[in-house]
Amino acid sequence: MDTKTILVVEDTPAIGEIIEYALNDIPGYQAIAVANGAAALAFVAECRVDLILLDINLPGLDGFAIHDLLCGRATTASVPILFMTAGEHRQELARRGVAAWLRKPFDIDDLLARVAAVLSAHGQMPGNGLGDGAALGT
Repeated sequence: MDTKTILVVEDTPAIGEIIEYALNDIPGYQAIAVANGAAALAFVAECRVDLILLDINLPGLDGFAIHDLLCGRATTASVPILFMTAGEHRQELARRGVAAWLRKPFDIDDLLARVAAVLSAHGQMPGNGLGDGAALGT
């Protein structure tokens, strides 16, 4: 099985660790958590990732700025991004054409299902019947 690298960008250490541990318990996933946009950009400059879980409310560069930078780079433009947010960002998400996102707080099983669905939709894993990226928790 080909290992899928998942970057978790979350500034709350406990949340980032929980997500990282849960993903690393799934065979075929390798997750790494970072706490800010600068660390995320440095990581993707050095390593190939298959999926980015991206908090919107981050110190420094917010999730939308990181999204825009990644989409503007040839090496990361096709990497799927799954936004995570406790805020009301529906209009900004819709403006960017974002279909897949999670509302915090979320159930870890919902997160794992969404990760599998996003990877499946991008041809990374066999499908699991979860659809095309409708938001969870909304």
